[in-house]
Order: sequence, then structure tokens, then C-alpha cells
Amino acid sequence: MKNLHIPAICVHAYGGPEQLQLEEVPVPAPAKDEVLIKVVASGVNPIDWKVREGFMQHPLPYIPGVEAAGVVTAIGEGVFGKKIGDEVYGSVDGSYTSYAVVSTEVLFRKPAHISFEEAATMAGARTAWGALFDVARLTKGQRILIHGGAGGVGHFAVQLAYNAGAYVIATASPENIDFVTALGANEVVDYKAAPFETQVDPVDIVFDTVGGDTTNRSVAVLKPGGLLLCIVEMPDPEKIATAGVRALWGGTKTLASMKEVHQMLERELIKPYVRKVFQPLSQAAAAQEYSKSGGPGKGKIVLKISEE
Repeated sequence: MKNLHIPAICVHAYGGPEQLQLEEVPVPAPAKDEVLIKVVASGVNPIDWKVREGFMQHPLPYIPGVEAAGVVTAIGEGVFGKKIGDEVYGSVDGSYTSYAVVSTEVLFRKPAHISFEEAATMAGARTAWGALFDVARLTKGQRILIHGGAGGVGHFAVQLAYNAGAYVIATASPENIDFVTALGANEVVDYKAAPFETQVDPVDIVFDTVGGDTTNRSVAVLKPGGLLLCIVEMPDPEKIATAGVRALWGGTKTLASMKEVHQMLERELIKPYVRKVFQPLSQAAAAQEYSKSGGPGKGKIVLKISEE
């Protein structure tokens, strides 16, 4: 594939969705301990549009995307355990492209029972695991409220907390109540019917995947000494201190957490759900705008880039 060019979404300046330019770039070559994958599907995450808009800095120009699923097409020096033709998924920086090079350390074999689109959403499971267990140290019998139980991170958090033996309460819109209940939630609160803080008895942990005024209002449902676990924004420190509770940032992204959720995926203890698929690569702007607007549905958003 030397000297060939492939389509990719490139960002040359921070700004709106118009900054997502479909261009031709050289096919990257895998270095030592790397493989080249044909990207079938890329996850679409809030960080994608937040970086594009300049909320987080990234050297320009760059190719967006942080996770993908695809097929190994070339292998670099020193690679063991991966071969051409393997179906894989994992952390892929610059995943809005048809081919990408990836370190084998952050790639996992795609289980046969899930699709490429489903596999491309697993960063949400990694985030949920890191927050719940690495940061919050969730244990069996604890009461946890998960905001956004049908969302890209929330639907994984409900499943993980259920598997850990916690008492799981989740907020959801009316149309997603049955879905979140099926994931393992003991209670599902319709946040549109009444303020969630009037519907929930005190909990040990609140996992906030929503942000906005939900963050500060969550303090009201915590037990004394309870924990507000945040991945969108942090609450008012004075409000936390006055209430006698704690607040921690839960946005960890570790290889260890990815290994944990991969094992659960293989054992079918968790299942990824896809909210909406945008196809082809030229629909990247529409996918990011849908993510930013919090489009209705359950699960995560995916950009389909090629066929298997």
C-alpha cells in the first residue's frame, strides 16, 4: 500500500463542524509493535467535538477519533499475538479514517458475537469501569444512582454496577425506562416526571454522566460522607463541603480497565448498544453534531467507515 492515499477526516483549525474536512492522506506504516488496521467503524464520543471546538488542545492538524474496530491488514516489527485478518477493537487515536496504525497493547480481539459497530463503542465501558471501581471503589450492597442510564457511558455503568452486586438506581427518559431496567437497574427514575432528587432515597454514590444542573442537584441525594463521581464537570466545592459529602473526578482511562471490560465482554456479562450509525466517513460532522445535541436513543453513536 506504499505511496497510496486514503480518505480521512482532518481538522486544521478549531471551530464548528465545518472544520471536519474530508481529505486524502498517505497510508500510515506500522512501526515496531504496531499494526495497521482497516477501520470498519469508529466510536463517536463527546471528546471528539470538544477537541474540535478547542475546549481541549490537540496539535493541529489532526485526525479526530479515539476508538475503533477493524481488521488487521499489516504488521510491524516485533508484533506477537496479532496476525493479518484478525478482527480487533480498542483505543485508536485518529480513528476517523479508513486505515490507522495502532499499538498492539491497546487492541483486543473482537468477540464473534458482537458486530464491528458494537465493538467500536467499548471506550464507554472502559470509562465506566475506571470511574466505578478504580475511583469510587464500588462494592456489593452499596446504593448507587447513575445519571443517564441509557447513555453511551451510563448503559455500561448500569451493567457493571449490577454485576458488582450494587443496588442500582438510574435516571432515564420515559421511552428508555424498560431498556435500563433490562440492563439490571433495580429502580429507574423518570427524570422528566419530577426532579430526580424528590424520587430517590439517599445513596452512597452518584455517578454523574450528564453534567449541568444535575451535578449540583445530585448532592441532595447523597448520604453523609457519600461520593459524587463526575465525568462531565465538577460541582461547586462550597456546596460539597456544606453537605458533608465528597466529589471526585472519575474520567480515568487505563489499560487495566479496558482489560477488565474486555473479559466481561467475552463472557457476555456486558453488552454494548449502538444508538445511531452514521455512514459513510463524510457524515462525520453530522455524527458529531448529533453527539453534541444529545440525540435521543440508547447506547453510543458510531461512524461506519467501511465494510468488513
